[in-house]
Amino acid sequence: MLAVAASWGLFWGGWAALIPEIKADLALTDQQLGLALFAVPVAAVPSMVLTGRLAQRLAQHTLPVVTGVFALGVLLVGFSGSYVTFAASLLVVGAASGAIEVALNATMAAREARDGERLFNKVHAATPMAMVVAAPCVGLARQLGASALAVLVVIAVLVALSAVVAIDPNGWVDKAESTSAEASPRRYYVPLVVVGAVAATVLLMENAVEQWGAIHLETELAAGPLLASFAPAAYMAGLSAGRLLAQWQGAALGDRALVVAGGALGLVGMVVGAAAWSPATTLIGFAVAGIGLAPVVPTLMGAVGRAVANDQRSKAISLVTTIGYAGFLSSPPLVGTLAGWLGLPVVLMVVAMFGLVVMAGAAALRLLPTPARAT
Repeated sequence: MLAVAASWGLFWGGWAALIPEIKADLALTDQQLGLALFAVPVAAVPSMVLTGRLAQRLAQHTLPVVTGVFALGVLLVGFSGSYVTFAASLLVVGAASGAIEVALNATMAAREARDGERLFNKVHAATPMAMVVAAPCVGLARQLGASALAVLVVIAVLVALSAVVAIDPNGWVDKAESTSAEASPRRYYVPLVVVGAVAATVLLMENAVEQWGAIHLETELAAGPLLASFAPAAYMAGLSAGRLLAQWQGAALGDRALVVAGGALGLVGMVVGAAAWSPATTLIGFAVAGIGLAPVVPTLMGAVGRAVANDQRSKAISLVTTIGYAGFLSSPPLVGTLAGWLGLPVVLMVVAMFGLVVMAGAAALRLLPTPARAT
């Protein structure tokens, strides 16, 4: 699981550095590039919904399979020779990426139930850590003359290797457990939707920093491109650190305390970052926001996995993950539209206030069924 999370982050971390070269190689217009990139979320959302059902059939084989498909999609992007093949390959990447998100969460929940070890924060820390490393490495490779194809082939091979490492010879369900007669988590639907809405709020805040942090530094503090690039990097570094801290002490604090503290730190950090007093305080603010918000989504996913019965877990994880992803998708147009009216610093302040929603959302964990390897 760690290998898959890292290789997934490796691709997405280096992807932004590859886009300019791919655009030039394929002679794409801005409109063509934008439409092609939109293929990723278009394919990801239905894939997330379907992967929950797929995981019920494939169980521990789900993650290696979808990761293998992701490796194929990365390879197809590298060999794309036209706009049509590029867009088609991104549909594969988007579908496989969405499937990985659900399969990874479902696998962690099942392994936690089987082995009694908390995994969510540890595994989720690997993705932003890989992204922070990947972006400058890919940039350096391009500067040394490596083509986009060469970089993507290397990444595809690493992703494929992570799929092999993810093969688990053991089943998900402990043999001592019986299986529930209920096949649908409908009676848990409302609590799961509420938990998913809290996850969506966190991802909305997260995407606001990742997509607009660099622009904020450039426009408000006249930072150069290099310094501005540290805004999303500082947030990503905070994500990794926060999840590792939560992995270390999270069980002692409890799920609700982690969510409340995460929302509070996220609020404070984003307020400091939005204030733009100086480049240093802005970067510190974004890093603090990352540390605070880091454990919230993994904690929510872990709580869902522990609360529902074995035969309901994949569907429940799929539902919460898909709702959460809606927050990630809605953030760029929402922040962009409001920034045109109010200015980016004000909008980032408004987004910071969503930390209050996250703090209140900790109560949603009380709505979940009592964790009892219920059957």
